[in-house]
Amino acid sequence: MSARPSGYQKFKDEEAFVSNRQEKAVDVSAGVLGKGAGAADFPIDQIPPNFELAELHREAWNVGTTKLSKRQKRNLQKHQKTQSNNIENDMIGKICDCCARQVPNHLLSLGCNNRDYSFLGAGMPLYFEYIKSCILMLLIIFVTSGDYNIITNIAFGKSCQVLNKELQGQDIDEKQFCQLSWATQTSLANKRNGDQFIDLQQMLNLISMITLILLFQYFRKEQRAFDAEIDSQTQYASDFTILLKNIPTDPTGLQNGDFDEDLKTFMEQYVQTYPKLPEIVDYEQERKQYQIQSKKPVTDLRRVVSVNLCYNLDEQYQLEQQKQQKIVQKQKILSSLYSQGKEPLSQEVQNDPQLVSIDAEISAIESKLEELEKKFIEGQDVKNYFLGQAFVTFQWENDAQSILNEHKLSKFQRLIGKKSKLIYRGVPLIVEEPPEPTDVFWENLHISTKQKILRRLFGYTITAIILAICGGLIYWLSAIQAESAEEQAEAIKNGDLKPNIKVKIIAQVASISIIVINALLAMIIKNVSQFERFSTQTGYNISLASKSSLAQFINTAVITFAISTWVTKNIYGAGGLVYNQSQVFVLNAIIPAVVSLIDASTISKWLFQYLEKKKGNKSVKTQKQLHELYERPAFDISVAYATILKNMYVVAFYASVIPLALIITCFALLLHYWVEKFNIARRRSIKYNYSSQMSIEMIEQLELVLPIYCGTNLWWEYAFLGSISTEAIIGICLGIGNAILPMHEINEAVFPMQSEIDEHLPIQEAEAGFLTDYCRENPATAETARQQYKIRVEKHKQQKQNMDKMFGDA
Repeated sequence: MSARPSGYQKFKDEEAFVSNRQEKAVDVSAGVLGKGAGAADFPIDQIPPNFELAELHREAWNVGTTKLSKRQKRNLQKHQKTQSNNIENDMIGKICDCCARQVPNHLLSLGCNNRDYSFLGAGMPLYFEYIKSCILMLLIIFVTSGDYNIITNIAFGKSCQVLNKELQGQDIDEKQFCQLSWATQTSLANKRNGDQFIDLQQMLNLISMITLILLFQYFRKEQRAFDAEIDSQTQYASDFTILLKNIPTDPTGLQNGDFDEDLKTFMEQYVQTYPKLPEIVDYEQERKQYQIQSKKPVTDLRRVVSVNLCYNLDEQYQLEQQKQQKIVQKQKILSSLYSQGKEPLSQEVQNDPQLVSIDAEISAIESKLEELEKKFIEGQDVKNYFLGQAFVTFQWENDAQSILNEHKLSKFQRLIGKKSKLIYRGVPLIVEEPPEPTDVFWENLHISTKQKILRRLFGYTITAIILAICGGLIYWLSAIQAESAEEQAEAIKNGDLKPNIKVKIIAQVASISIIVINALLAMIIKNVSQFERFSTQTGYNISLASKSSLAQFINTAVITFAISTWVTKNIYGAGGLVYNQSQVFVLNAIIPAVVSLIDASTISKWLFQYLEKKKGNKSVKTQKQLHELYERPAFDISVAYATILKNMYVVAFYASVIPLALIITCFALLLHYWVEKFNIARRRSIKYNYSSQMSIEMIEQLELVLPIYCGTNLWWEYAFLGSISTEAIIGICLGIGNAILPMHEINEAVFPMQSEIDEHLPIQEAEAGFLTDYCRENPATAETARQQYKIRVEKHKQQKQNMDKMFGDA
C-alpha cells in the first residue's frame, strides 16, 4: 500500500501519457539567427522569424489543461500505434520556450461545466456564475412585479392614443401627447392616470426589493462555497506562497550581502517550528528509501523552495525600450534591402555595414540586460533596486497556510497599529496572501501610494470630461429630435396624420450613437486605468470594470434621463424618453452580441498572419513580434464585467417605467453568456489567473442595482401621481442600507466556511499543473527561470517514474 499523498495515483496515470508525448515533443529548431537574452534557448529577436515556433506558441496559449481526458488517452494510444497524427496533436505536450507554457492536452468545449474553468483561477468560473445570477435577478424582478406591470399597462392603460381623425386639426402638445406604439403601450406611461394600479405596483416593487436582498445573501454564500470547493480541488502557485512586505532594504548584516538567500535561510529555520503532517512524513520516508535503494545521496526536502524578490524594473525597461528602438531601425534597413531585390540570409545582407553596426549596438544592450538579470538572480548588490517585498514559496501548501493563519493581519488591524510577530532582522514583516503570478504588475510595484492617488484623481477628472462631451452630443441629438416632434404636432394641426419618419430615424441614430459612445468610453477608460499604475491585474480590472460600467450607465441612462426630464421635458411624447430608451434596449441586446460573434479582432489577426506568412524569409518581424501576431486575442474580464454591470444598472433604472426591458436584458445577457463561452473555447487566449476577489467586488458593485431600482420607482411615482407612497420610501431605505452595510462580512459571519486541502503534494509534483509561477513571471528572473523550468519538470518526471517502478505503482 503506497504511503503517498491522496491523488498520487491519478497524477501518475496521467503523467505516464504526458511523458510518452514529451519524448516525441522535440523542440522546433530555431536556426542560428537567434541573438540576445536567452538566445541559446529561444531566439526572441530573430529576424526572419520561425513560423513553426509561432504556431507552437499559439497552441500553448489555447484555453485548456495539461491533463488528459480518457478520450484523449485512447486517441493518443491509437495515434502511437498507427504513426499518424495531425499538426495540432503533434504539438500536444510540447513546451513553448519563450513563455514556458505547455500545449494543453484537453481543450474546453462550448458546453463545458463552469467548474472546468477553475484551472484559470476561481474568478473564471465565478464570472459565468455571475452572469447566471444576473439573469436570475431579472427573472425574479419580472415575476414579482414586472409581469404585473406589463399586463396592466397593456390591458388597462388608456393614457396613450393612436393618431386618428379625431385629432385632425387639433392643437396638441407634442411633449404631452403619448402616441400609442409597442414601446409606449407596454410602458408605465400608458397607465400614468391609473392610481390604483400604481399603488399596487409599488407594493410589488417592495416585495421584489426584499426578495433581491435575500437573493444577494444566497449569491454570496454560493460564491464563497464555490470558491472554497475550487480552492480545495485545484492547486495554484499562490497556494504554496506567501507575500512578505516591509523587508529591510539595507544590506548591512546580510550573509554575503545576499538578500534572497538570507531571507530563505531565515524562513527555512522559522518554518521548522511547525509540525509536519503525517502524509508529508510518509512521503519523505518513501523518498529516502528510494534514494538509499538507488544509491543516491540522502537529502532532505527543503521546506522553503524559493524566494523571489521584487525590484524596481525601470532600468530594465529603459534598456528594453532602447533595444526595441534599434530593432525598429534594423527592420527598416532590412525592408529597404529586400525592396532592392536582395535575398534574405545572403552574404550581401548579413554583411551590410548598417546592419552590422546595429547588431553590435543591440548586443551591447543585451549584455547590459544579462548583467542586470544576473544581479537580480543572485540577489547581491541590489540595494538600489530591491523594494522590500518578496514572494516566498514553500515545498508544502500546509506550511504557507500555517504562516498566513498565524501572522496575516487585516487592514483594520494594521490601521490601529498592530504588528506581525514574524520578526526579521529586527523588523516586523507584513504577511499577506499573494496575488497569482500573472496577476502582478511587476513594473508598477515601485510606484508610491501618493503617486497612485494623484494618477487616479487625474483619471477620474478625464472620465468626467469625457462624460460631459458625451452629454453634449446626446443633448444635440435630443434637440434635433424635439424639433422633429414639433414639426409633427404642427402637421397634425394642419390635418396631416402621417407619422413623422424623421423622429423614428433620429431615435435609431441616437440609440446607435449611445452604443458607439459606450464602446469609445470603454477604450478611453481602459487607457486611463492603465495610466493609474495598479500593482495587480485584479486591482486594475476592478477599477476598470467599476469606472467603465458607471460611465456607460451615466451615458446610457442618466444623461438621457436628465435631458428628457429637465431640458426637452419630453418623457412619453413623440421622440421622448420612453420611445428612445426602448430602442436603446433592443439594439443594445443585439448589436454587442453580433459584433462579438463576428469578432473583427480575430478576423484581422487571421488576415495579417496570412499576409506575414506569405513573406516567408522576407518577413522583418522579430520572433517575439510574430508570436504576438499569432496569439489569439486576449480575453478581457474587466470589459466583460463592465458590460454586464452597465446592463444591470440601466435596466434597474428603467424597469419600473419600461418593464419590457427586463425581458430584453435577460435575452441580452443570455446571448452574452453563450457568445463568451464560444469565444473562449475557440478564439481567445487567457493570460491571467483570475482570483475570486474580482467576483466578490463585482457582487458589491451589483448591489447598487437595489438603490437605483428603488430610487427610480420613487421618482416615477412622484412624476406621474405627484405623491410618494410609504412602500417606495421603505424600499429606498432598504436599498441604500444594503449598499452601505458590509454585507460580505455579514455573510461570512452568518455562513462560516473554510477551505480544506484535499491532497498534500510537494510543489515539484503540483507545479506540473501550474500555468506558471512567480519566478517565470517576474521580468527580473523570467529568462533564467523559464530555461530552468523545462529541465526541472523533465528531471522530476523521470525521477517519479523510477519511484513508481521501485514501489510497484508503475
